[in-house]
Amino acid sequence: MDRLLGTLVIATVGGLIGLKLRIPAGPMVGAMLAVGTANLIGFPSTMPAYFRTGAQIVVGGMVGLSVTRETFVGLKGVAGPALILILSMIGFGLLAGFVISKVTNMDIITAFFSSTPGGMMEMTLMAESSGGDGAKVALMQLARFMGIVLIMPLVIRWVLGLRL
Repeated sequence: MDRLLGTLVIATVGGLIGLKLRIPAGPMVGAMLAVGTANLIGFPSTMPAYFRTGAQIVVGGMVGLSVTRETFVGLKGVAGPALILILSMIGFGLLAGFVISKVTNMDIITAFFSSTPGGMMEMTLMAESSGGDGAKVALMQLARFMGIVLIMPLVIRWVLGLRL
């Protein structure tokens, strides 16, 4: 019980620091880095498996909150582009995941959820529930997200010919 409480305190402090520093996905990233660091220096941390189920329920509820009547009304105008986007993202995720698993020693499930664009928390939880390595997925998703946040504005400015 002391190990669980210690882990939760470390995760909370890390999450609050991540939030305060305005890191993208700060609470999750901060908690992950804090607990990971504690593990590396030898703190005996633990998290019961049923916490994962609780986290999935909370994430599902949060996603559900974003569904409104206006969401469905707005789908009429974007159904075609949304279908193209969904199919291309799944296709890219499968292709990239396959390539990653072949050129590295990463298992296919972890590689797929690491390379499929989506929310870091959602991809991590889905990977874990499918038998993948959630920690690797979280790190790969964080790297993907940070790369996009840092590089995409520059690419858009370059493509559109805007000044930096």
